[in-house]
Amino acid sequence: MKKHFFLFFIILFSPFLFLDVEVEDYINSQHKKIFSFLNDNQELFANDKTRFLDQFEERFSKLIPPEEISKRVMGKKFFNLATKEQVTEFNEKFKSTLLDTYSGALGNIDSTNISIDSHKYLSEQKNKAVVYLNTEFSGQKFKMIYKMMKLNIDDASSWRVVGIVLDGIDLVSIYRKQFITLVKENNNDLDSAIESWSIEEDSLISNE
Repeated sequence: MKKHFFLFFIILFSPFLFLDVEVEDYINSQHKKIFSFLNDNQELFANDKTRFLDQFEERFSKLIPPEEISKRVMGKKFFNLATKEQVTEFNEKFKSTLLDTYSGALGNIDSTNISIDSHKYLSEQKNKAVVYLNTEFSGQKFKMIYKMMKLNIDDASSWRVVGIVLDGIDLVSIYRKQFITLVKENNNDLDSAIESWSIEEDSLISNE
């Protein structure tokens, strides 16, 4: 009797224990859309970069929303000190540099070079998760982590990446330190720091 109850328990709950791959399925579907677009639109990239980036943003932001990342790059201190206009300006500046940089870098990567290893939830509500991925850039293999959250978007809850760790390097933390440095170099002038913002293309694969 105990044996039968145990088997029933396993069968009843196994979909939740072993088949809960919603977050992984979402990432895989978005990766496919992003890389298909990059592979199919190299000519558009060369001939009309503005149009290319507008279309790239539509796909990229459904996985990695620039506005969510930019808030974390500013950090709580400067985000609270900044005016709404400054927050908006930095978001636009950050978004344009992020999309420009990453579209170029990701254009050299095939979707098959990014695979999901595993994931785990960080809350009982299963609205926060970390996803572990294996990646390969320029012949080098890296471990990557997506920090995921379910955000309310268009009256629906949807997974989004709010942080990326590449081979132990937290990219948002690196960008935040860069922003803090810019603020200091510009004598705490947020407008000048925002205007000076840029992202190096090799920041995707290097912290040097």
